[in-house]
Amino acid sequence: MIRRSRHGCAQAGMACEGYQTRLTWGPSNPDPATPMAGIVLNPVRKPRLQKKTRRPEETEVSAEASPDSLLEMVDLGNVSSPDQLDLLFLQYQLDDPCSAGALPDDQVSQRLMEDFTSKGWQTLTGRAGQHSFIRSDIIPLCDSNISLRHVCLAYQASLDPEMIYATPIYMQSALSHYFNDLNTPEKLDLDETLATGVLLCSVSINSLYIWTPLLEGLHGVLQHRGLLHETQRPPLADHLIEVIGLLDIPCFTLNRITVSLNLWKLHVGPRKESGIEQTSGLPYTLITLFADLGFPEVEDKLLMWPGELGDELIQMHLWEAFRNAGILHNRAVVGEAQDPDFSSSSKPRTEVLRMKVFSSIQAIFDSGAFTCRRPLARAVLYPLFIGGLLADNAWERRLSRTAFQHLCENGQEKPVTETLSIITQVWERGGGVDEQSRLKLATEIAAEMNVEIHLY
Repeated sequence: MIRRSRHGCAQAGMACEGYQTRLTWGPSNPDPATPMAGIVLNPVRKPRLQKKTRRPEETEVSAEASPDSLLEMVDLGNVSSPDQLDLLFLQYQLDDPCSAGALPDDQVSQRLMEDFTSKGWQTLTGRAGQHSFIRSDIIPLCDSNISLRHVCLAYQASLDPEMIYATPIYMQSALSHYFNDLNTPEKLDLDETLATGVLLCSVSINSLYIWTPLLEGLHGVLQHRGLLHETQRPPLADHLIEVIGLLDIPCFTLNRITVSLNLWKLHVGPRKESGIEQTSGLPYTLITLFADLGFPEVEDKLLMWPGELGDELIQMHLWEAFRNAGILHNRAVVGEAQDPDFSSSSKPRTEVLRMKVFSSIQAIFDSGAFTCRRPLARAVLYPLFIGGLLADNAWERRLSRTAFQHLCENGQEKPVTETLSIITQVWERGGGVDEQSRLKLATEIAAEMNVEIHLY
């Protein structure tokens, strides 16, 4: 049985009050009294096998190979096409060594589904505070689609301390049925196939499973249905395309093992000139700039970004934290020396940008947002990661630790402590190196852990 563990916070030198879902999907319920909102217990897995360099002869896997020997030969980092996606189920087998994939009985599954439809789904909703597609459009589809039903059961099992062990079991089943759907032409035309793929990503992100190879399958579904080039899309399909495009933006995932499909740049950003994206709670125009991150001109665009009119002050603080963190991130990717337009006299100093990030995060914490707008407040992970990673003195690092502890005390989950652990290791191993080297070192540490960490 998989047992919960909270030793990660202790190793990072901080107290922890539990775990919480970081990635949310769809718009949020603004009611602060919502039952179960902000209470998620995710499975904590044993350390994965380290990635291995495969020799040419190892690329051919014999039919007689056992799951354990197969896993040792397969590098999940090389799973990059729909034809290879079935290799993903091996990581769930690592978490399910005893049950041999036997699903819980129907009575248990029915209870979990009832819990998900009544309250569990609310912890998956997003940050914009609008209508939820999960409740109105997704849950009704579970009765007719087993892959969608089982991924919902996998998520609900992760909320129940006594049922956490069933999460990888349901994930194996959901993934198996999902792959069958991808190979069934009539299933490719269904919204539930898209929804299943997105939810598989969501559960995997919150449980620290490898997940970006799933985007290939989702892209194939979108291409099959011709949705990417339609000028008018059904509301649910349009929302799912936005979520997939958001997941595909490379700068938000540390140690991404697949190449970006540029879905946001090609198919979402050009259509959205104003408004707030429901899942992230960020303005469309700001997300579009992040989709271009990695080019020298992006810094000027972020500096000149005119902003968006929000409904509450916490949104403005969050957007400023992201904007300034994006400038820092872009400098770390591009390098100031490689930017011909960079002038220390004409651009904000890096230390000033870091303090702006920390001040925005502090304003969010002081606003009481974790009481009334918890999903939106949890989005500070990305700017906190960038600010903390580039922290250049003991004072800034204390600020980073304090902010991470605040996230932990307000119900954040294991990926938050893993993120702090990576930052701490960079501080210890990367003394005196520049921003580019720190970001590279953080990516290498995540690769050693064999995780993809989604940072919002």
